[in-house]
Amino acid sequence: MTTVKAALVQCAWTGDKDSMVAKHVRYIEQAAKQGAQVMCLQELFYGPYFCQVQDSKHYSYTEKIPDGPTTKLMQELAKKHGMVLIAPMSSTPTANTSASTGRPTSRT
Repeated sequence: MTTVKAALVQCAWTGDKDSMVAKHVRYIEQAAKQGAQVMCLQELFYGPYFCQVQDSKHYSYTEKIPDGPTTKLMQELAKKHGMVLIAPMSSTPTANTSASTGRPTSRT
């Protein structure tokens, strides 16, 4: 039987995206030092959970995936530590997707 060491993190919103990303980078580093092979970050880990509403003020927390800066950082950290990182994020909405889910919107 194969054993996989996993790490989970859930933390309080600090008030800004940059400090949330930095906080999670520290948690990733700590988990790697403890031998984690897989790490799951909380939903929308770098910002407030805003998926209950469709409000354009929250669009600043979205990024292009896979070309956004946070995705690139998570890819680099995963490679550096030989770890699978599950980093839920909200993608930049397009004309045909929902801002909260990134899924296609229905048209009536």
